Amino acid sequence: MILQIIEVPLYAVILLLITGVAAILFSVFMVLDFLKNKKMHHLLWAIAFFVLFVAGVVLAIGRNYAHLLSPAVSVLAVFIPGGIAAGLFYSSVFDEEKSKKLGMGYVIFVLVGAVLILLTKTITAWAEAAKFAVMLVHIPSGLAMVILPFLVYQKQTSEWTPLLVSIGGAIIGLAGILLAFLVSGFTELTGFVFGALPVLLLIVALCFAFGFLLTKQWSFAFPFIKSE
Repeated sequence: MILQIIEVPLYAVILLLITGVAAILFSVFMVLDFLKNKKMHHLLWAIAFFVLFVAGVVLAIGRNYAHLLSPAVSVLAVFIPGGIAAGLFYSSVFDEEKSKKLGMGYVIFVLVGAVLILLTKTITAWAEAAKFAVMLVHIPSGLAMVILPFLVYQKQTSEWTPLLVSIGGAIIGLAGILLAFLVSGFTELTGFVFGALPVLLLIVALCFAFGFLLTKQWSFAFPFIKSE
């Protein structure tokens, strides 16, 4: 298996730990804001940031990119783009009732997708279907993360900050495509992909965090930083 021999270098460990610290801080303050204001998108985004924290720490401590192919990490990874996308459906360009239905529907889709990936990753007879299961779950989330913030920017606000979320969605989509090529056998991309991955994850985390924090309709309380 390609990733069994790829060790996480020291600079990547440092970047992953920085990403993890940023992710857990934003996760905690989103949860606190959810407990106060009961906005479901904050809870969903907090879950996504917490999973990002866990994934970053696992890679940093284990120092082996093979963990990316483990069933546990593959399942957890669904909740990063899935949680972001579900929160966007809850809070974007639709009326309140429609947003609630779309958001809940997408949460169910993500949960079913996580189970599907777990099954294809753990049942030997279904192993060939794992790639398709990953794409089936991740592609809709990637599209939602790019399109929905852009619609918010276009229709509901004069602020440019929602575009940070679209940028983050596009970058995480690019990272997913690069990993898919690698797993499919394009070994000549190994050095480039794993050299870029920690940098891309940090950029994605910051784009999402500040895109949410600085956009008024998505904002939450964070020490020393205000949305206005």
